[in-house]
Amino acid sequence: MSDAPGQQPWQNPQHPQQPQPPQGQQPYPQHGQQPYPGPGARQDPLKDTNPGASTSTPFVWVLVVLPLVQLVGLAFWDIPDYLERATTFTPGAYQSPFTPGYLAYMGVALLVYALMVVFSWLDHRALVAKGIVKPFPWPWAFLTIVYVIGRSVVVKRRTGGGLAPLWLFIAVYLITIVVAFSVFISAFVEFAQTMPSLPTAP
Repeated sequence: MSDAPGQQPWQNPQHPQQPQPPQGQQPYPQHGQQPYPGPGARQDPLKDTNPGASTSTPFVWVLVVLPLVQLVGLAFWDIPDYLERATTFTPGAYQSPFTPGYLAYMGVALLVYALMVVFSWLDHRALVAKGIVKPFPWPWAFLTIVYVIGRSVVVKRRTGGGLAPLWLFIAVYLITIVVAFSVFISAFVEFAQTMPSLPTAP
């Protein structure tokens, strides 16, 4: 049987060749393959690498409540007295604003900061021990709130869950801001009421 005119001997008319895409484009997907996502598409290769894995550690729960500990330092700090010392200029009688209460407050703040770094490292190590692939790097804890947020986002991608510490941390952080703001406003109002009676330099 002779070949059709213009047809090469190795070509089978029952199985035509797959059309080739224009030059510079990706090849057409074969049967059963996923289509090419396109040049602008980005996929996380580690997404859902630990579906359903437990991401709860005792260290992350300590992290989310640590901001409340810093409020304890406000109980030692007499803020109106600090403002009075910082704004009063009495000749020959200097009063340092760095009172024991102020130093206690700063000490508590530094302790909370150090504990956040330590517990972030412990939490990262615990996640690795649980088999979580590439948890959020713990050195971000030096920027305080960044670690808890980043940790929650990463474990959500890896396991599909683990956002409970983030929601509690947001609630605790908002409470801390509201309480601290209220204390400082109240202290400033009390200080402003005593301003006319403060001695001034001649």
